[in-house]
Amino acid sequence: MKIKKNTIYDNKPTFKFNQPISEFTSLILFSMFSLSSSSSSSSSSPHQLKRPPPIPIMPIPTSRQLSWQLSEMALFLHFGPNTFTDSEWGTGHADPSIFNPSALDATQWVRVAKENGFSRIILTAKHHDGFCLWPSLYTDYSVRSSPWKNGNGDVVAELAEAAHSAGVQLGLYLSPWDRHEPCYGKTLEYNEFYMGQMTELLTRYGMITEVWLDGAKGEGEKDMEYFFDCWCSLIHQLQPQAVIFSDAGPDVRWVGDEAGVAAPSCWSIFNRSAAKIGDTDTE
Repeated sequence: MKIKKNTIYDNKPTFKFNQPISEFTSLILFSMFSLSSSSSSSSSSPHQLKRPPPIPIMPIPTSRQLSWQLSEMALFLHFGPNTFTDSEWGTGHADPSIFNPSALDATQWVRVAKENGFSRIILTAKHHDGFCLWPSLYTDYSVRSSPWKNGNGDVVAELAEAAHSAGVQLGLYLSPWDRHEPCYGKTLEYNEFYMGQMTELLTRYGMITEVWLDGAKGEGEKDMEYFFDCWCSLIHQLQPQAVIFSDAGPDVRWVGDEAGVAAPSCWSIFNRSAAKIGDTDTE
């Protein structure tokens, strides 16, 4: 389990000041200017043209970014075949029969999270090994082929029901790198495959408030071009309230490393014009 500290993310142009201007300061300044403008216009003569409000100081966070920032803490659940093989990165060749939890209780996961102040849970729906914790129609490498609940189980569904019932937000991670899927490496075919699985996750389980992407891939693996722009567009279309996480946004990002340690100059504002998912310099 990993605890992450939320950091707002944007790449809109900024005005230069001697000190950093936060998003909340931007909103306050915008509100003050708007009130000032409204007050002056109301006291003017009826024939005087209304003065337009000033242009806000950029960047201004979106509503979903603000909601994410206010949620403060999320609990990350990395659960799957790796749990039973005691490995961080699965090979994609583990037999599905290895996945057979005897006492899986998603309600207990959510209860522990909520009791300890976490308002959001993020589940690894599919890690690099390609094994799906939901019965995907695009592959047999999933809970459908496992002995757990005679192949009728769905970890994502159980967690979604428990989270929604407890008022805890739900996020999902779908690994771009898939070490099991045969079409991985075939650009068009795999991108369609990935978007098909993403569509399943974002249309079956109610509101999803965060979606994780990354560019992690081992050395010497197949070359693969990910259609990140298409993926992000699909996510925002299917779940408009969800923020998309990666080391290069587009909505939110990590602080710089998996230890959760941020550099002193790591502000909420981040210029991602030269940042690429999976290839972001944190210096």
